[in-house]
Amino acid sequence: MNTGTDRALTDLIERYERAFNTNDAKAMNDLFADAPVFVNFSGNLVKDKDALHRAQSFVFGPGGPLEAISVSYTIESITHLSTDLAVIHAHQRTRHAESTDEHKDPMEAIFTAVAQHIDGEWQIKVGQNTPVM
Repeated sequence: MNTGTDRALTDLIERYERAFNTNDAKAMNDLFADAPVFVNFSGNLVKDKDALHRAQSFVFGPGGPLEAISVSYTIESITHLSTDLAVIHAHQRTRHAESTDEHKDPMEAIFTAVAQHIDGEWQIKVGQNTPVM
């Protein structure tokens, strides 16, 4: 385990969480590498950074489905594939959910991110947000 690398990868997910909770589509999009592949919570496949930004802007924008949603991410695992490639699995949950029953959290998901170290920073190259049923 590389503690410095793991800290940087954890920071990547923390910045993702912060962008989500502040509805900052640009900050979230900046976390992705050029030509990312992303499968969102609804199962839609996005293969272009501009298209991803448009989708993020819609869901976080005024009246968007995620505008008033706040989530937290807990890192479940970090798997190093090489010195510049890692897979992060994080558990997504609604922050301050009204129900104490975790099984009723409509935003509960496993976020999988393949992160690549590019030009001195970790970026999300491939991501998938899979709902937990």
